Order: sequence, then C-alpha cells, then structure tokens
Amino acid sequence: MRPTAAGTTRLLSLLAVVAAVGLLPWLSHRDPALTVLRARSAEQEATEEALTAIREDLGLDAGPLHLLGRWAGDLLHGDLGTSWVSGHDVLPAVLAGLQVSLALMGAALGVAVLLAAALVAPVLVRGRGSAGALAAMLAAVPEFLLATVALLVFGVWLGVAPTSGWTGPAHLVLPALALGVPAGGLLGRLVADALPAVFGERWVELWRGAGVSRTRISAAALRRVLPPLVPQFGMAAVGLAGGAVAVELVFAVPGIGRTALGAARSQDLPLLQGSVLALLLLGLVAGAAAARARRRLLGPALRDAG
Repeated sequence: MRPTAAGTTRLLSLLAVVAAVGLLPWLSHRDPALTVLRARSAEQEATEEALTAIREDLGLDAGPLHLLGRWAGDLLHGDLGTSWVSGHDVLPAVLAGLQVSLALMGAALGVAVLLAAALVAPVLVRGRGSAGALAAMLAAVPEFLLATVALLVFGVWLGVAPTSGWTGPAHLVLPALALGVPAGGLLGRLVADALPAVFGERWVELWRGAGVSRTRISAAALRRVLPPLVPQFGMAAVGLAGGAVAVELVFAVPGIGRTALGAARSQDLPLLQGSVLALLLLGLVAGAAAARARRRLLGPALRDAG
C-alpha cells in the first residue's frame, strides 16, 4: 500500500471511531439528559422540566448527526467543545490528561527497555539460548493485576512508594512498573527468541574466523534482528496506552485514559470525544514512529528495495 493511501485509511478509521463515540449516548439506550443531570447534581429531582432544559441547553433534541457536525466544525478551529457536566472547555482537560499519560508511558517504556535488555543480554553473551519461561510469564501478567499487587506490596505493606495521586516523580514508580514489566517481557522474548537464528548464520562464523570481537558481532546481530520486530514494538507502545487506563484507575492517576472512562460514565460527549481523539492520535504517532525507526534500521539499500 502506498504511504498516501495508508495515511488516508488511518484518517478515515480515526474519523469513524470518533463518529461512533459520538453516537454512544444514543446507542446505550439511556437518556443522555438524565445521565448528565445525575452527573451534575445527584440530589436534583429528574423532573421533565429539568430534563427538557438540559436537552435544550445541549442541543440533544437535534439528534446525534447535528451534534457530530457541530463538533467537527468546531474541531477545525481547534475547539473541542465544552464539557456537558462541568461547563468548562474540553481542550485544557484533554491536554492535561495527555501530558500525564505521556509521562507515564515514557517511564513505562524506559522500564520495558531495561527489562528487555536484561532478558536479551544472556543470549547476546552466549550467542544462544532463550528468554525462556520468565519472559513469557512477565508478558502474560495483566497490567491491572500487577498494579494491584504492586500497590499492596510496595505501597501499603512496605510503604516505599505513593499509592495514589500525581504530585511528583515518586508517583511514577509503581504505575510505570505495572505498565512496563509486561511490555518488557514481551519485547525481551521477541528479541531473545529471534537472536539464536541470526547467530547461526554463515556471516557470524566468518566474522569469528576473521577475529571480529564478540561485542561487534552481537551489535551486528542485534541490528539485523530488530527491523522485522520494530512494528511489533510499535504495537506494544500503543498497548501501553490501553493498559494505562486500568493502571490509572488503580493508582488514581489523572491521565487521558481515566479522563475518557469518567467521561463515558457520565456521558460527557465532548470530553469523551476529545479524549478518544487524543488516544487515537497517540496510537497513530506511535505507529508512525515505529515505521520510521524500521526504515532507518534497514538502511538506504533495503529501504529503497522495500
């Protein structure tokens, strides 16, 4: 597929998902006006007058297509709309949540890379072997389960790390570990399982016979094995965004995933659409970065051939 066609497909997919999100209040078979009223005030009685006032204020009577068109028009001017619940602009809330999630994902990615390097190092040194059962076990652990265990052990029992909130670097530790360990196990196993076949290739024997150092051979083998795996690394990075939703809930981190989930519960459509759009753009950026990294690793000759 040509790059322009691929870009068009991604854009259309993004718009389709955002449009589907816009239809959620009507697909859920729940009165959006009632949900918004409960989110605004749990004590206020749900009279027909109150519900009618909310429908008129939000334009719910015009239907979902009208709301989607209005939201899309505002989006072209950089306006994500106004929250149905708080009455505040959506853009600052989305940017604040996205900033927190990016910091969390960056720290988790650092944990994943360090863990993957630890799993791959023995294979690079010996030129054979596998990450084995340990990497498989780490990759299979759900993020929310690891987050819960980390919170209980290190936060509650040992008291060595904060258990909730987001006020400093210390609050990054446990969420980053909960997100990064499964990703690191997956990345480490992928690389470690692919390296033995590379070390068995003819060029490795020739380099050893020529007296090339083990370090240089290991570096060349690693560079050879990485390009086919980079797209999977990109998927793992995108998976961090999905796993971050559960982790943000466990540790009460005010990230974009938690923001989206809260907006979905209260049917705050503008905030939900803005949050989902931010998550989708984050996934597109991660995929584009992975594709660019793969092209650079391949080098000009193989890149042009592909």
